[in-house]
Amino acid sequence: MRRIIELKHVRAKRHVQILLDELLDRLEEKLQHFSGEAVSVHALFEENGSHKLYRTALTCHVPGRTTVAAHEEQREAGLSIREAFKELERQLEKQKAAVRHERLLRRVKRAQRAARGLLWLGAALVLGTGIAAGEGPDASSSPKERVAEALQLIESADPYQRQLGFLRLEALRDPSAADAIRKHLESKDPDLRAYTLRALAAMQGPAAIPQLLQSLRGDRHPAVRRAALLGLEPLREHDPELIPAFIAALRDRHPEVRLTAVDIVSRIDHARAREAIFLRNKRERNRNVRRALSLAMKRLGAS
Repeated sequence: MRRIIELKHVRAKRHVQILLDELLDRLEEKLQHFSGEAVSVHALFEENGSHKLYRTALTCHVPGRTTVAAHEEQREAGLSIREAFKELERQLEKQKAAVRHERLLRRVKRAQRAARGLLWLGAALVLGTGIAAGEGPDASSSPKERVAEALQLIESADPYQRQLGFLRLEALRDPSAADAIRKHLESKDPDLRAYTLRALAAMQGPAAIPQLLQSLRGDRHPAVRRAALLGLEPLREHDPELIPAFIAALRDRHPEVRLTAVDIVSRIDHARAREAIFLRNKRERNRNVRRALSLAMKRLGAS
């Protein structure tokens, strides 16, 4: 797979490059049924420092099909990248399903022409052939090897190596590694606790919600509470009861946590969420949070 990575105005280039490479590796595994040079992916990551926004744009060219694209803008760099890849993979799955459907239709039509009297039997045989052709998951062992390497990195004395290990686990999303990193939730280092929460959210999905809520409500460090919010945000569709937790975070004592909560709550299509944003807009005193609320109010159509 040919890769083009373009970074614009990015300060933490090394970390962004590593996460992009990990996610592109995973995407390449999913597209390995195409010849190596037949697929190309262009990844553009842009940082807007003045507005604290991060934009990721992905374009994937697949042979014989139209171009697939995904765009995502967030206030957290990693979230922007991961959500863009998630959308790209969703689009590719839809395209793959459409191709399978077209192939099945062609086979059914051929069966109809060959034996009109055995139409239903012919269609069933064609469907069976399509399933046997293999659309199941790849049994490659390479992801397990990468998980083992990432687990070694997080035990390093070098903070950069530890962060790299957690980023790789977050990208791989292998739930089997969850128990191995859970001990770091008790670390005195708030960064380690934050990295662990983000990795658990990616690896466990909805199963991580109780731990994320516990850290959001009980951890003393704002970086950890913010990590819990960012981990919960993609999971809100699995649990509508998360909305009150997001709304409560609008009243967090630290501005950075409130900023994250404003961004999340203002994007929830729910009357309680809109009402909470309007109320926070009346009470907020921090200048940066007020700017974010002003943008949110415009997005919600308020004057």
